[in-house]
Amino acid sequence: RARVVVVVMAPHSESSGEEVCGDERAPTPVSVARGDDGVGGGDGAANATHASALMDDDSKRIRDGGGAGGGDDDDGTLRAIERRLEAKDFIMEPDAMDVVKSYVASGGKPSSAIEALSENYRGYAAMTTLAVEWLKITAPPKRGVNTSPIKAPARTDDSRTPTGGVASASGGVASGGKQRGADDDAERFDEMYFLETIVREKFDSNKADEVFVGRPPKWLDEIFASERGRALLFSLAEENPNCLLISCAIQHAWQRGMRHEVRALGPAAAAYFSIFHELLADHIKGIVLAGDDAVRRRDAEERVKKMCCKSVGTYMFGQMMLATLARDDSDAESQTSATMRAIAARLSEEVEEEAAALQGAAAVRRIAPWLAASAADAKVSYATSDLLHSRPVGLEHQGTPSGALAVGDLKKLRDLYFDAPDGDKPSVAPLRHPDVLYNLIAEAFKWSGGSHVNRQIDVCFDLIALATSDEGANMSADVVSAALKDALNVVDLAKRGETVDDALTNRVLAVPSASAGIIAAVRSAMTNTDHYRVVQVGNTNGVYLALLADVARRHIGLQGAILEALSAIIQFVGRSHGDDLVTSLLDTGCDILAAGHVMPTLVVALNSWSRAVGPSHLLYFTNEVLEIAAPPYSRDFVMAIIRLLESANSRRGTSKTVDDFVEEVRLRRREFALGLDVVSVLDFISR
Repeated sequence: RARVVVVVMAPHSESSGEEVCGDERAPTPVSVARGDDGVGGGDGAANATHASALMDDDSKRIRDGGGAGGGDDDDGTLRAIERRLEAKDFIMEPDAMDVVKSYVASGGKPSSAIEALSENYRGYAAMTTLAVEWLKITAPPKRGVNTSPIKAPARTDDSRTPTGGVASASGGVASGGKQRGADDDAERFDEMYFLETIVREKFDSNKADEVFVGRPPKWLDEIFASERGRALLFSLAEENPNCLLISCAIQHAWQRGMRHEVRALGPAAAAYFSIFHELLADHIKGIVLAGDDAVRRRDAEERVKKMCCKSVGTYMFGQMMLATLARDDSDAESQTSATMRAIAARLSEEVEEEAAALQGAAAVRRIAPWLAASAADAKVSYATSDLLHSRPVGLEHQGTPSGALAVGDLKKLRDLYFDAPDGDKPSVAPLRHPDVLYNLIAEAFKWSGGSHVNRQIDVCFDLIALATSDEGANMSADVVSAALKDALNVVDLAKRGETVDDALTNRVLAVPSASAGIIAAVRSAMTNTDHYRVVQVGNTNGVYLALLADVARRHIGLQGAILEALSAIIQFVGRSHGDDLVTSLLDTGCDILAAGHVMPTLVVALNSWSRAVGPSHLLYFTNEVLEIAAPPYSRDFVMAIIRLLESANSRRGTSKTVDDFVEEVRLRRREFALGLDVVSVLDFISR
C-alpha cells in the first residue's frame, strides 16, 4: 500500500525569534498527514485538513494577486506560486501554463519554473495507463468460461505435463483423495492460460512442423498426453488444416480411444479419412435418432454438410455413402429403413447445394457422373450437366429462368431414354433430381406472348412424365402427360382472362407435377413486363392467383414453391402496379397461411414483403391474418405479428381485431416471455 504524505511548507513568522536573511527564508513543515500505517500521531487528520486549507488559500491568492500572510504581498504570491510549481506532476494540471505566467509576472525566473516542473514530474497518469493495459492482458475472463473446447478434469500433483494436469483414473479427484471444488476454475487461469492466448495469436503451422525435423523433442509426448495441451492444438485445427503437428495430435487422440475429443472438433476432423468415415456414420445415425428434436437434428445435418464439403475426396465419399443408403432396399418394409432412405436422399441434395455454393455449380455437376449407379446413368448425368451448366444448384437459388434450355441438349437427354436399347436404358433417378425437374417444368410453362411454336414443350413433357410417374400409385406416364397438357390449356385460358372449368382444374390438380407447372406459369407471367401490357391483364391476374390458392389447398408439399413464387411476384410488382393488385397478392398470401403454411409465410412477409409494399398494405395483411387465426397463439406467431404491426406503424383504433390482439398479448406478456424491447413495441402500438 502506498503511503500518502502531504507536507505544506510555510515561512517562519517574525515572532518565531529566528533571523530571516533576504529571500532565503527556511521553510518549516506546517503539518504532516498520517499515512496508512498511522505515522503522524493522533493529530494527523486535523493537520492534513489544515494543510489542504492552506493550499486552497494559496491558489486563491495566486488568482486574486493578493499576498500570503506575513511579509509583503509580492513575496507571498511568489512563494505560493513556487509551492504549486513544486507539486508532483503539476505540469499535467490544466492551469499549469497560467500559473507559470503568473510566476514570471510576479518576478520569478523562467528557468526556476522549468526546473521545478521537470524535477517534480513523476508520470502518474502514464503509469496508470500502463497498469490498466497490463490488467487488460492479465485479467482472466469471467468465471465459468472455458479457455479450451474440451473441459479439462481436475489436476493431480504428480503430473509432469506442461499444463500440470491429466485426468485421474477416478474421473477428476485431486491428489490426497480430496474432490476439487468450484475454485478450480480460478486455478485454470495460470501461466498456461496466458501461454494458450499467445499461441493462438502467434501460431505458425510451418514453424510448428519443424519439430519433426530430426528427432521429435521430448515435450511433444507430454503435450499429446495432456488433455489441455491437446485441446489447445485442436482449437487451431480449423484454421490450420494442413499442419502436421495438429494432425499427429488428432491421430494420437483417436488411436488411444479419446474419440469424444476428436468428435468435438466437428468438420475440422474431416481431413483425416480414418476418422472421417466413422464420424460421418455417427452423425447420420444421430440424425435418425434425433426424431422430432429439430435442434439436435439440424445440428447433426450441419455437421454432415460441413464435413462432406471439406474437400473433393470427402465430398465424393460422403455422396457415395448417402447414395448407397438412399438405394438400400434390403428391408423395404421397415419404417426405419424408409426413413433412412428419405433422409439420405435429402441430405445428398443439401450437400450438393452446399458444395456448389463453395466450389461452383459447374464443378459439382462434373463430379455427378462419377457418383452414378450405372454407366447409362452416368451418360444422363453428363447430359443434365450440359443442360444446366448455366443454372445454379439448389431450388432456393433458382430465380425465374431468363434463357431457354438448349434444344440440342433437351433432345439428347430424351433420346437417352426413349431411343436407347432396352438393355442400355438408364434409370429415372438422374431425371428426378430437383434441379432437373425444376428447370424442365419452368421451360415447359414459360410465359410467351404468342403461340407455343418452336418450343420444346413435348420433349419436356415426355421427360417430366417419365420422371414423375408412379405405377404403384396409378400415376402412369400417360396420365401425367395428359395432366401436363391440361395444365397448359388452363394457363392459356387464364391468359385470355377466361374462367377455367372446375373439371379441368381438378384433373390438373390431381397430378403434383402438373400443379407445379401451374405455379411455374404464374410466376413466369407475373414477373414479366410484357404480361402487364395485355388488355385483359386484370382478369388474367385474378385467375392466376385463384389457381395458386387452389394448388396451396390441394398440395401441402407445394406450398413452399407457391410462397417463393408469390414473393418473387410481390418484389417485381412493388408499388408500381396499383393497390388492387397488391391487395390481391396479399390475399393469396392469406390463402397460403390458411392452408397451413403459417410461420414461413409470416417470416417472408416480415423479411421480404415489408420492404416491397407500403405500411397500409402491410397493416391490411396483418389484420387479415388475425381474422383467420384464433387463440391460443404460439410465441413465434405473436413475435411475428408484433414485428409486422411495428413495420406497419400500427396505432390503437386502426382496427378492432388488432386492438384485441394487442390487448390480449399485453395481458399474457409473461406467458409469452416477451423481452423489454417487445413490450416497448406493444406500448408504442397501443398509443
